[in-house]
Amino acid sequence: MKFPTIDKKDSEEKEEEKKENVVDFAAILTGKEEVPEVDTLDTALATFQSNINTNKDDDDEQNDIKYSVKVTDTDKIKEVHIHTGKSRKKGDVVAELYKSEIPSREVIGSLTTGKIRPKDLKGSLQGKNTKELVRKIEKGEAYVDLMTEDKPKGKVRGKIKKLVPS
Repeated sequence: MKFPTIDKKDSEEKEEEKKENVVDFAAILTGKEEVPEVDTLDTALATFQSNINTNKDDDDEQNDIKYSVKVTDTDKIKEVHIHTGKSRKKGDVVAELYKSEIPSREVIGSLTTGKIRPKDLKGSLQGKNTKELVRKIEKGEAYVDLMTEDKPKGKVRGKIKKLVPS
């Protein structure tokens, strides 16, 4: 009887694929989190995946942060940003996740996906590494804000939180 051979490379690739699908941080956006609070049933979910080790000073590692923004039954979306700042206060825009001059039609599901690279950082993080953004997220100092045509200062907002692996 022959047993199938397990190719170590296949096993390592599968393990790497699993890591690529892991979400490190997430924000649930609601009107209650907005400043001032917005009365809306609209919600959104922003997820972030990073391979950045903030305790390591290795600049050769890949420093991109992958993101995805999904919304529930929302229209007229113009912008989605990451801000840094304290809870219940308006903060500094540090990364743009979505921007459109023409407001979106009704969106149910995926609005945008992409990567944040060091060159994409703005405001207080401009010219810095994405590790700085991850540090802010880990300290609870970052949130996602979604702006619409009728709510240009923000319709739904949510703090980005580190997810605990299961």
